[in-house]
Amino acid sequence: HIYLHYGENGIDDIALPPLGPDNFESINTDAVANIDINIEDAWKTYSETENKRTVTVAIIDTGIDTTHSDLKDSIWVNEDEIPGDSIDNDGNGYVDDVNGWNFVSNSNEICTGEEDSHGTHGAGTIAAAWNNGGIAGITDSTHVKLMVLKALGGSEGKGSPESVIEAIKYAEANGADICNLSFGSSNCTPEFEAAIRDSKMLFVVAAGNGNQYQIGYDIDKSPVYPASLPYDNVITVGNLLFNGHLDESSNYGATSVDLAAPGTYILSTIPGDSYAYMSGTSMAAPMVTGAAALIYSARTDLSLQDIKTAILSTVHKLAPLKGKTATGGMLDVSAAIKWTKN
Repeated sequence: HIYLHYGENGIDDIALPPLGPDNFESINTDAVANIDINIEDAWKTYSETENKRTVTVAIIDTGIDTTHSDLKDSIWVNEDEIPGDSIDNDGNGYVDDVNGWNFVSNSNEICTGEEDSHGTHGAGTIAAAWNNGGIAGITDSTHVKLMVLKALGGSEGKGSPESVIEAIKYAEANGADICNLSFGSSNCTPEFEAAIRDSKMLFVVAAGNGNQYQIGYDIDKSPVYPASLPYDNVITVGNLLFNGHLDESSNYGATSVDLAAPGTYILSTIPGDSYAYMSGTSMAAPMVTGAAALIYSARTDLSLQDIKTAILSTVHKLAPLKGKTATGGMLDVSAAIKWTKN
């Protein structure tokens, strides 16, 4: 499984675990009917919508393979920058930031290889191209574009809070609407907290994957960040199994975790024009990010705060999620895209 590492030894860095075969374990779970996000009906509603809004989704994570055949047409382009001229054409302090920025090495190299599998996987879940023979992302890559912000790197997927803060500020300054954060830390600096609290973006955050034994715990009692931040612009997501229960590794919290979404054995894109299954709340959060982007694009009458309300007020209620999440339910994209504002 792909797990977020919150530093059981008091590590301050924001980090992901190493990627590799040791991260996977076999499970035997019987699937239950209707444990899905109801996406096909949502796509029908979306296709019947005439006037769609362009949406930019910032992915602050490891890098993303922007050359992947399922992602190449989904990537945000900074139109004010001239590629490859080594000049900061738009004067924003970042040279040749055509598709985003690498805040780890302070460069425009936003994919360095296998270490960027985690971010590339999340990107595919959100906006892999439809009808091209690969997988299908939750949202339409024609109207939704992915801004690549590499703030985590190396074999352990580590990054500093300062790099993430800079990435958040970059995203907002360059027009991002929604921001996916599939990482966490047991600590939170005032500056990190303020960067999220004071942003106009809607943040979708992974709840985290338990302790060192991969057993989920209550983040109301033992907070992790940014998942436990109480702000109106944050949606925190747990990992739902195909039997309607949270995965054993998924963190929970009747206040801190808003809803659950599928996050176990999710097939998506990885570098090298390839695909892989990954599991964890890191895979559940992009489901909600993609849904938020799809709805925000279709529903031009709604604000980002309305999008959060639409998603949380239309969940599919599941008995095992009562007391584990604030809504007691899982993502239902079709119900959310049809939500009526009172």
